[in-house]
Amino acid sequence: MDNYSSFIKQFRPELSPKTLSQYSKQLRYLSDGYGLDFNPLQLTLDIIDIAIEDLSVKHVTLVGLPYEKNIRLAVFRNLINIFSDHITPKDYQLLDSLILEAKITK
Repeated sequence: MDNYSSFIKQFRPELSPKTLSQYSKQLRYLSDGYGLDFNPLQLTLDIIDIAIEDLSVKHVTLVGLPYEKNIRLAVFRNLINIFSDHITPKDYQLLDSLILEAKITK
């Protein structure tokens, strides 16, 4: 099990091996896309900064097939939950709204 899988499993032990594998893959894509070695906190804070500045989470999807968009959004939502101590309640609410908007728009 790699760092990404271990990290996700620590906070979401109920995930099936298949879901864990998908989440790990998407987390790795996000880390690579942001040029970060394994550092989920820094990745989350970087994405949040951009999301709040742009009022969009479109940068979360990066590259890939359309079906991966919802998986990446789910990974991002989980990261927000994991690092909720670093997010203000107002920003938390805004990010939830942006994620919902991204999920329902094509």
